[in-house]
Amino acid sequence: MQDPQSDPRVRQWSDRFRKDRLAKAVVVGLRDRADEIWHHAFHLLQRESAEYRNSVDEEFAGESKSHCNALLSLIVATAAGEMRRRGLDAFDIVRTHAQWRAQHRVPLIASLHAYRIAHRTYSELSQDALARHGKPKDIVRSQRMLSDFWIEFFDHIGSVLAEAHAVEEGLIIAQEGRRYATLFDDLLRGIAPSDRELQRLCALRGIRPSAPLAVAVAKPRLPVDGHPVDLEVTLRSFRRLLEQVLSPAVFGSLVDIRNDQVTAIVCTEAETGRKLLQALRRGGFAKRAANGHAAYVGISRDVAEIGELPEALKEAEVAFQFADVPHPLMHFPNIELTDLLVRRADRIAFRLIPAWASRLHAAADGQSRELSRTIRAFALCNFNVKRTAHLLGVHTNTVYFRLNRMKKLSGLDPRTYAGASTILAALRLLETHGGTPAT
Repeated sequence: MQDPQSDPRVRQWSDRFRKDRLAKAVVVGLRDRADEIWHHAFHLLQRESAEYRNSVDEEFAGESKSHCNALLSLIVATAAGEMRRRGLDAFDIVRTHAQWRAQHRVPLIASLHAYRIAHRTYSELSQDALARHGKPKDIVRSQRMLSDFWIEFFDHIGSVLAEAHAVEEGLIIAQEGRRYATLFDDLLRGIAPSDRELQRLCALRGIRPSAPLAVAVAKPRLPVDGHPVDLEVTLRSFRRLLEQVLSPAVFGSLVDIRNDQVTAIVCTEAETGRKLLQALRRGGFAKRAANGHAAYVGISRDVAEIGELPEALKEAEVAFQFADVPHPLMHFPNIELTDLLVRRADRIAFRLIPAWASRLHAAADGQSRELSRTIRAFALCNFNVKRTAHLLGVHTNTVYFRLNRMKKLSGLDPRTYAGASTILAALRLLETHGGTPAT
């Protein structure tokens, strides 16, 4: 155990008090004023600090008073030359205080503010006491000595507290990081938290089982100029931006980086996916994605319970596949069913594509392109030849000629629903997959 007198600061301070009897008497005289000192400092803190004004309960106040008394005891023992009798590390009380504050989520800035208030309190009390004792010359000397002591003492214990707080906070973050990852994994597997700590973490993050849940995935795409991106840095940036967008006043959320993507589990009172989509637009995702410097995001439909989150994750990943530069944010319910079926067709579907469709797709001549363009326009215009001609800017006879040409080429009548849908499905499959089946 460290000898308190081995600390050069304590030796130096004790030597100063030994040489200045008036300053020593003033500080030792504070020994019986513990309650007065605490009440004075605590009332100032409640007036000046929101942390103390809004977050004080019986445990918080009790710990604060206990530490205030321990500091006074340390100060008096230093002035009276009694540190050897304490038999403790002089500043262990500060480290213990820092650990308690970190464990109870008290911000470091609030604790340092408390030390500034304590500094002010001790300075005022010692000034008042000096004014009632001694000769003017002695008072001035002792004032100077005590002023230096209070500055040095509170500056040092502030540094000790900051260092100990950082160490404890690092341990807490590491512990919570493991719990956070466990909770995230369980939820994405559809497992509701049963462990008390995980339930508490879930509640702290605003994830309520009774609220509609949605999953979002975000990944970077290469910028439009073709330059690669630093994936790790970009994902961290996306995560920060998502957490900024997901205001705790509106959303409960868990956000993590996994499998080279940012994944978020989100809930709110109603229409979670739609509100998330709106929040992402307001947050600038769409604008930044349009110039190639942000994420494309896929958002699932809302699900009613945690057990459905695995399906929601799949939906979000499918929605991501449909995101592009014009539509960087894609909500799963907004995907066209036919687009989904064409995009996700497997290899066996290509065996049903007739040879004429493959030849038409492979042909590079203008006539083949016009046939494909015409059948699409004809379907878009609800099989109305006049509207199709107007849309294409050609004569109605030209439309009739091309439709007849398509009928002769394919053996299917494009003027019927069955014929048009089969022709369009074959062409869209070939265009979407580049003439080769999806793997």
